[in-house]
Amino acid sequence: MAITREDYVTQSVDKYLRRILAEKGYTDDTFEIIPSFPHDRFDDTPLDKNYVATGFSFDDGGRSAEMGSNLKHRLYTIEFFVIGMTDVWAKNLAQGVKFALENDQIIPLLDITVMPSLPVIDALVVASVSAEHQPIAKPKPWQENIWTVHARIEDTYDAAAAIS
Repeated sequence: MAITREDYVTQSVDKYLRRILAEKGYTDDTFEIIPSFPHDRFDDTPLDKNYVATGFSFDDGGRSAEMGSNLKHRLYTIEFFVIGMTDVWAKNLAQGVKFALENDQIIPLLDITVMPSLPVIDALVVASVSAEHQPIAKPKPWQENIWTVHARIEDTYDAAAAIS
């Protein structure tokens, strides 16, 4: 099975998010990372913990990084949807992700084929990051406290090696 550059990026971002939230003191009993926005996951009851869902957009298309080479430069847009038990929880988690990305300025790109060590093979550069509250008209209880963090991540790589 081929592993694409986007697979490396997706899993590296997930591991990074888990690590930074753990380093900030968030524990498994207070939040859970889920793979996508939970449109149908919750019913009309309040949440029992906080959730962070990651969404990816790979639609930039990339461009040549330098003439005469296989180097590509791609801009990924990553959205972290923070669904909080309260607005304080949601805002705090969203700001924690935002400030960690701003502070670190890079996300280590991991070799996901080497488990469990996951050696760092490259780095993704954080170009910009912002956080905002998402008001929803007539929200269900789980939709009352949603924030998003928008990160634009730059990646320069050898296009010939984008699938392994």
